Amino acid sequence: MEIHVEAANADMLPKGCYVSVRVGDVLKQGRYEPQRAYNFPGIDRRRDVRIDVYQHVGTCLLAAEPDSSSVHDTFATSTHPDFPAMKFKVNVTTKTEEVQKSKTDRAAKMKGKAKEYLGKHRIEENLSEAVKALLKEQPTDPLEFICKYLGGKKETGKSLAPVTSSKAGSKPMKA
Repeated sequence: MEIHVEAANADMLPKGCYVSVRVGDVLKQGRYEPQRAYNFPGIDRRRDVRIDVYQHVGTCLLAAEPDSSSVHDTFATSTHPDFPAMKFKVNVTTKTEEVQKSKTDRAAKMKGKAKEYLGKHRIEENLSEAVKALLKEQPTDPLEFICKYLGGKKETGKSLAPVTSSKAGSKPMKA
């Protein structure tokens, strides 16, 4: 799903404001630009779209280290003339094992989807047959041979018989 937010009267927006767009639990935000597209995952039911406009009033920067905890007393430098510098107490806790577990879980899910896709379309079987035929024939242009071999399978929807070749311009032969 793609959402574009364009002010009907851009003169009414404060300079340098930010737009936040939320669909369900997914939030996207950035400096207001009328041509910007906010991309979200597809929705399976009616969802509310919440749009907030913010003005940047200050900035602070601090470091976060893996597997550590720290408390920072920091000042946010004001970028707005109506606001003085702001003091914050920031507690930072990071845990590498949680991040690693999340990455591992995501990788396992993607691997499962890939295996399912390959199995559904019999990709491994088709490639294996093509490689076996390639090794048997050993043509001078192996990539062209594999392309023609697999292309012949696609056209007929059947397995192909072994190919005969002059090793110069091999073509798969249909069964």
